[in-house]
Amino acid sequence: MITAVSAPTGPPWIQILLSVVGLLGGTGGVTAIATVALQRRKFRADAADVLTDTALTLVDPLKTRVAELEAETQRARRQAAAASREIRELRSAVQEMSDLIRRWQRAIFASDATIERLREYILAGEAGGGPASRIP
Repeated sequence: MITAVSAPTGPPWIQILLSVVGLLGGTGGVTAIATVALQRRKFRADAADVLTDTALTLVDPLKTRVAELEAETQRARRQAAAASREIRELRSAVQEMSDLIRRWQRAIFASDATIERLREYILAGEAGGGPASRIP
């Protein structure tokens, strides 16, 4: 004899819950879900460890490179300062030579210029004074 099965009575959410538990394989599926939920923190900690290790692996070479670049910058600054000093000295020397050439030119083109006076002028200039101061 076949008996008719009546439709279950009760709230529909209970039926859904029982169906899900049955689909998951009873307690084995629930255990798997519980394990995954509990392992979630461990997964996050492992991911954080991997990220930290990767960051440290990248940071150390960057620190080394930054130190190298800072040293190179200091060398370049010292070289630039030395070049600037040398340029100032060279400008001063060029100015002195230009002044000397102008003085010699005036002495050469003076109306009373003679070879002997020019020799005296040049010798006096090398000695640092004397009759050359009288020549314009």
